[in-house]
Amino acid sequence: MIGSIPHTTYSQFLIYLIIAVTIYQGVRILRRLTWSTMLSESNALVVKEVLSNFLLIYEPLVLVLLLSLLITVSVYKLLPLVVILLFISYKHWKNFISRSIVLIGGKLKPNMHIISDNVEGKLIRLGRLSVDIQTQQGIHNTSYQSLLDNGYTLSEGDKISRLYVLDMIKPEGNTKPEIDLLDRLANTPYIDWSTQPDIEVKGIDKEQVSLKLVLRDKSHLDEMLSLLHAWKYTSINVQN
Repeated sequence: MIGSIPHTTYSQFLIYLIIAVTIYQGVRILRRLTWSTMLSESNALVVKEVLSNFLLIYEPLVLVLLLSLLITVSVYKLLPLVVILLFISYKHWKNFISRSIVLIGGKLKPNMHIISDNVEGKLIRLGRLSVDIQTQQGIHNTSYQSLLDNGYTLSEGDKISRLYVLDMIKPEGNTKPEIDLLDRLANTPYIDWSTQPDIEVKGIDKEQVSLKLVLRDKSHLDEMLSLLHAWKYTSINVQN
């Protein structure tokens, strides 16, 4: 019966730990690279989001795996200790896993306005187990599990993001407006990139372009229209 219990030596566990930490630090370094110098701005954003999401999944998963391996080093000595520690820190583990669920996709960012339960204010810090929200009464600390349980509403700078559909005519000589427009939009500060803009080319002569995007605030619509006119898009019709 004892022989059937998996066993890991301390040296093996140390090797696994080094590998896990190396992968973690390597991905963090990759995330910090200036991808916009190698890729278009839109692709650079996608790469950074993929790497960030990987870390959010990797952190709790690798911790569970390492704890499991640690137990197999000395089952009878370490299993009771690990069970006690997990029992004591249950709430922290729950919040740590909830953090991955809440943050994946990059919807929560510092300086965004958030409303959750009876708390309303500006996000000033995204921690490991909780977030700090600057309210009129002071700084309120809210756990990630609380955000999941109560739900939340996000906006940028105290404003609510808004979806628009812009129908327009492409510039003359522009044979690939969907690529041209997406590259230009990547450098536009008015767009809420939590929702990827959708571009559709239609019409018999493929001259009509339908752009669906989310602006950070309705006040940015005039600036967005001015940019489109500057890019030689004409006959712009706004739907919202």
